[in-house]
Amino acid sequence: MHIIAIRPEPTGGNTLARFDIQLTPDIRMFGMKLVKTPRGHRVYPPNTSMNNVATFAPAFAESMIRAALAALAGENRDRSTAA
Repeated sequence: MHIIAIRPEPTGGNTLARFDIQLTPDIRMFGMKLVKTPRGHRVYPPNTSMNNVATFAPAFAESMIRAALAALAGENRDRSTAA
């Protein structure tokens, strides 16, 4: 998995960034949200007006959090424009 793009959010809120991620060679998700909470960092999938479009097992979510935090810090950021 790797971060395709990451967009830091303006400071002042709990949302640190929004990002796009390639989970497998066949699956990409766009519009993920990285949030800092009192219980640690969390990732949230995009949602429709009523429901999340995906859920993740805790260990898988943790790997996405680590990847997003590394990308936010400027590590391993894929700067390509390929979709």
